[in-house]
Amino acid sequence: MSLLSIFSRRNEGSSTYNPVSEDEDKLLDEPTQTTKAELEKLKQANANLKRVLAVFAAFFLAFLGLIAFKSWESHEDSLLFPRMLKSPVPPMPMNIQTFERNSLYADRPSPESDAAWNALLPEGRGFVYVPESEKYALPPGETTFYGEIYSVSMFHQLHCLGQLRKYYWLLIDGVSSNSTSLKPMVEGLLGPSGEHVSHCFDYLRQTLQCAGDMALEWPRKEEDGSRTWDHIVDYMRGSYFNLSMNSDIAPDHPMHPEGMAKL
Repeated sequence: MSLLSIFSRRNEGSSTYNPVSEDEDKLLDEPTQTTKAELEKLKQANANLKRVLAVFAAFFLAFLGLIAFKSWESHEDSLLFPRMLKSPVPPMPMNIQTFERNSLYADRPSPESDAAWNALLPEGRGFVYVPESEKYALPPGETTFYGEIYSVSMFHQLHCLGQLRKYYWLLIDGVSSNSTSLKPMVEGLLGPSGEHVSHCFDYLRQTLQCAGDMALEWPRKEEDGSRTWDHIVDYMRGSYFNLSMNSDIAPDHPMHPEGMAKL
């Protein structure tokens, strides 16, 4: 057999075409169909994931915005109402307060009006204990056997106003009745011992200027509000100086210029 005939036979065998059966064709198509289904599922899952991420991102941004707003609001409050000095007194909440005339506090002294004025002072007459006052960089307070005490400014101011009220009406009644019985009191007020009363004018002037209320009056209702009285009283009940022997807002012996503890 020649090499040419062998080569020819090999070519004939390699060029023979055998058609693929239908079963084999199905087997070839199945992977393609499966891949398409998986791709569709993957696309759907990807779309769902994008929706979830979008919702999460929206909530996250909203949360960040809320934090930023609260931080800004707190910063604004700190600028408007900064705590210039350290204090053991906690911040007091504010409320909206409408000013209304109350004749009980404006009328001449009587058992009812005196009781109303005296009730403005809490137990301890506005003095509180401050343990470890050095933590707040406070100057030395009034020394007592149980520790240092300090006067809360608001109650010092109320005491001063109560004193002025008391002597205002005493002088009015003395002048109207042309009585000489008040002469010793007048001499006391005009002398050095009267400094305890006369200092109230300058003290109240400074407190009004320092805490100047810029609300526009009439109608007298401002969103800035005032500190809630109940919270102030609650604080005083927890810290008050409980050795005070006097509960009157304007005691009969007020002239003690040598110390605030006589208030």
